[in-house]
Amino acid sequence: MTNCKSKVDIMKKIIAVLLCILILAAGCAATTTEEKMTLKVGVMPAVDTSPIYLAKDMGYFDELNLDVEIVLFTNAQDRQSALQTGVIDGAMTDLVALATNRSGGFDLKATTLTDGMFVMLAQEGATDKAELKVGLMEISVSNFLVDHWLAETYKLEKVYINAIPARLEAVASGQLDMGFFPEPLGSVGEMKGLKKLVFEPVGGITPDIMAFTQTAIDAKSDALKAFHQAYDKAVEAINNDESLARETLVKNIPNISEEVKDIMTLPTYHKTRLPSVDYLQGIIDWTNGVVESELNVIPSDMIDTQFID
Repeated sequence: MTNCKSKVDIMKKIIAVLLCILILAAGCAATTTEEKMTLKVGVMPAVDTSPIYLAKDMGYFDELNLDVEIVLFTNAQDRQSALQTGVIDGAMTDLVALATNRSGGFDLKATTLTDGMFVMLAQEGATDKAELKVGLMEISVSNFLVDHWLAETYKLEKVYINAIPARLEAVASGQLDMGFFPEPLGSVGEMKGLKKLVFEPVGGITPDIMAFTQTAIDAKSDALKAFHQAYDKAVEAINNDESLARETLVKNIPNISEEVKDIMTLPTYHKTRLPSVDYLQGIIDWTNGVVESELNVIPSDMIDTQFID
């Protein structure tokens, strides 16, 4: 009787151990097959993209179980269309465009500033003129910065050309005296013989941002948190070794040669951050003047701070 009872006890222990093993195995399988978070973001051919591309190239997104698809646009209108139709979750854009989007009822919010570097490309002798024909976008960071950089010194005739390649060709062919360009495309123009003019950022920052739709913010908050964490890690890497930024830009942006890599002007890259209320109000006030009406937006409508550490 005693032997029988002992055998039963042993069997119970064996069964208990087997159950534990099965439970652990099931848990491991669940972890292994955990579905990756996803984001689809739009970028422009600019140095702002460096931390985003580097985070992908170095596997920083993967480390956080995030799959990021990066879509490169050369035309802001195409980027805007992709945002509004939900083709992408968010995009690299600017605060002027954001203010008009919010005022128009499009639920889009900035989650961090990005670090852009903008230059003016000029024909030889253009800076000696009193009047300048300048290529740029109308309701955008380009118009905002051109006003701050040039309007007090020159009489400006603004020619609105949204597509960056077409704008570059207009300056190179002499149709325009100057044009507004993001780096590294500014350096591409410099290599074609145009003069590159570099100005200080207004208020110490460029009004470039990553903005995401409210739909994406609500549905993909964990993915967005991971995106910003990986972005910060990439910024740390770049600030320790600037060559990483140059190499990833040449690798990921079409038509950027090795020669451009060495002459492009890079910004100081910062971890995720957002501008002050006063800066945002200044953007709104300036945009009111451009559109000649009062935007239906306040600074708090434009930003979401939850992803900033």
